[in-house]
Amino acid sequence: MGTTTAGTDGVSVAENVLLSMTVTRRHVLAAGVTAGTGVVAGCTNVVEDSLSSTAATVSGAALAETGYDERAVDELVVRRTVGRFGIERSLEARNWYAEYDRAIPLEALGLMRVQAAVVAVLTTPQIVVLGKTFNPVGDFSTNELVALIQSRYDRLEDVQSVGEESISILGTETTIARYEARARLISERSRLDVDLQVSEPVAHGDDFVLCIAVSPQAGGLETESDTVRTMFTSLEHA
Repeated sequence: MGTTTAGTDGVSVAENVLLSMTVTRRHVLAAGVTAGTGVVAGCTNVVEDSLSSTAATVSGAALAETGYDERAVDELVVRRTVGRFGIERSLEARNWYAEYDRAIPLEALGLMRVQAAVVAVLTTPQIVVLGKTFNPVGDFSTNELVALIQSRYDRLEDVQSVGEESISILGTETTIARYEARARLISERSRLDVDLQVSEPVAHGDDFVLCIAVSPQAGGLETESDTVRTMFTSLEHA
């Protein structure tokens, strides 16, 4: 499992995201931990019983510049039992999820201003086995990633890859993949065109950091890329 972007193939993404958005944040994180422990389970006396990450958050200066507000910085604990040859061990992974939002005008939908532009940052601990680091979030589908912010959006359709760009996150050059899709804004039950941006997981310290952004298009145009870039590149992580 390498640090590759989850779902960069436009065809596979389209197939994945046609599924209903019913996965919770905890389920998504559990999927990542299970992916990592699938390798660890085959090793004896290697994995620790508890793995902890440190929250990655957007700087106060970037929030002031972009007009986004902090909505949540939550620790999410996932526990799993792994085993081999009849021997079981309990593994606990302590992850962090930070979410920010901004109100944007949606007059074209008959709405005024809605908290619909969302940026989320997931931090999860690296898993090291015999000197090799495994990425527990590298195999997430786009559907699973957007499930992290499912409190705003439900069910993506007509997903199309529209490009990617390189940026620096926490001092590492990485790739941001961008998609266009149709989604439902849960708070208003309105369908609209949205832009989805997903970063490759970045290794920093003992953690992997992954960034996600979803925002509705304004008048058919994407307007949040510069803002999202500012927030992604201003992360703080100890």
